[in-house]
Order: sequence, then C-alpha cells, then structure tokens
Amino acid sequence: MVITLSNVELPGGRVVALAEIPLACCALEAYAFRATCRESLSSPSEVLLLVSGTLTTALRSQIQTAVAQFQAYLPELPHRIVAVGACATSGGPYWDSPTVIPGLAEIGIEPDLFIAGCPPSPQAISNALAVVRA
Repeated sequence: MVITLSNVELPGGRVVALAEIPLACCALEAYAFRATCRESLSSPSEVLLLVSGTLTTALRSQIQTAVAQFQAYLPELPHRIVAVGACATSGGPYWDSPTVIPGLAEIGIEPDLFIAGCPPSPQAISNALAVVRA
C-alpha cells in the first residue's frame, strides 16, 4: 500500500495535502467527496489522511506501514488522521467478525476525527473536515 499526496482546496478554501487509504464501501463516498475538491498549487496548511472502509487483520501491517509513511511526509506541517465511516471507527456492521479490526484505535492508530455513517455522505465528510483546523 503506497500513500500518495495531492494538494487540494477543500470546500471553504483551505488547502491541504490529502492522502487516502480506501478499503471498502466508504471509499466510494470519500471519492465522491474528493471530486468536490480542486487541485491546488498553493502550499498546504496541514496534511490529512482519510481512512475509509473495513480494516482486516490481513491488512493490519500494511495499514500501519501506510500510516507511518504518511506521518513522514511534510514533517513541518500538522498531520490529521480521519476515520471515515463506521468500519474505520468501530468495525461497523462487521465488528464481530474474527478477521475485522474494530476501528483504527485497536491497532494503535488514534484518529483525530471520526466521521459517523455507514457510509457517511460526501457532504458529511466535507462538514466534518470543515471543523478540523491546523
């Protein structure tokens, strides 16, 4: 799993470096949100990582490696990890499956923001990110 960043202007005008770990259904809503953002040549004020979808034991080490990689980018800026949807937050409807990790916190990754929903709408993602400030 490789993390790539792109500078985007969020609705409201704030420029951030945005990375994503798209794992399942919520990723479609995160992509729809991402489509509302414009690419920007301006310098970002912070770095955001959206983690969306079901976390599984098979992906544990890859997710942890991707998050470590994300945290190494642009070390001079604040970094925010965002759990998008019920699965990335708490395991969602699959919380009791033996192969599902019930949220990022269970693997030692503390999100700065949790966005509720199964899945959250693109507008919900936009609204939640509007409250996260550098």
